[in-house]
Amino acid sequence: MPDLLPDYPRLHALLGDAVRDLPDALAEKMEDALCEAAESIPRSAFLTFLDRHGKQRRADGEPWAETRLTPGRAFDLALATRSASGITALSALLHAAHVARENDDPGSYPSAALVDGLFDACEALSLQVGRCLVP
Repeated sequence: MPDLLPDYPRLHALLGDAVRDLPDALAEKMEDALCEAAESIPRSAFLTFLDRHGKQRRADGEPWAETRLTPGRAFDLALATRSASGITALSALLHAAHVARENDDPGSYPSAALVDGLFDACEALSLQVGRCLVP
């Protein structure tokens, strides 16, 4: 029957089955040090934002300051601000497309189909904002 060893996942990932050759006290100290090192690494902004996304936060990632909102209403308002931010971004792209059409040669600006798609996206987001703001 194989020896049952305490679980040292980080140490095992580092050393493999060689962890069996270490004294238990040393393995435990090394596992603790590896855990502490992993906890001290700052989490990426990308993963932090994704964790907060959809949790009743405004488009800027901050929670709602109003305290008497129901969770459903907070979610609707958060979705409205994110949709409004999308409209702002799409408007900037449409403006850049307009400037390019006025100032550049035809090969430098986006196709009419792409511009139509951007307008369609703006319309869809605008409708979403309207739906979210109706109580």
